[in-house]
Amino acid sequence: MFNTMKIAAAKMALNQFIDGIGTVQDLEIDKATPSILARVNMMGEAEPISIQAIGLVLGADHMAVSHFACDKPWVEAALNRFLAGKEIKISEAVRSGLKMIF
Repeated sequence: MFNTMKIAAAKMALNQFIDGIGTVQDLEIDKATPSILARVNMMGEAEPISIQAIGLVLGADHMAVSHFACDKPWVEAALNRFLAGKEIKISEAVRSGLKMIF
């Protein structure tokens, strides 16, 4: 039950982060990696896509992801080119949601 609540909080936080781009449908967490696997309903796409954020690191006001994997090659390429290895500013609400699961 507590794990379900953590996943729900993380989904809410991620949905705030990608507001206007899509919504997280399902979420799996791997603390060992640490990574997140999300099924995301992207605006303009008929079917959800899978996005994996691998090597997630949380900072005081940012997060960073080592690299991304996606079942849409162009999305994977864009995520890795523009976001991988960079500090991504996040709100306290997003950070709190992610901190609960990592």
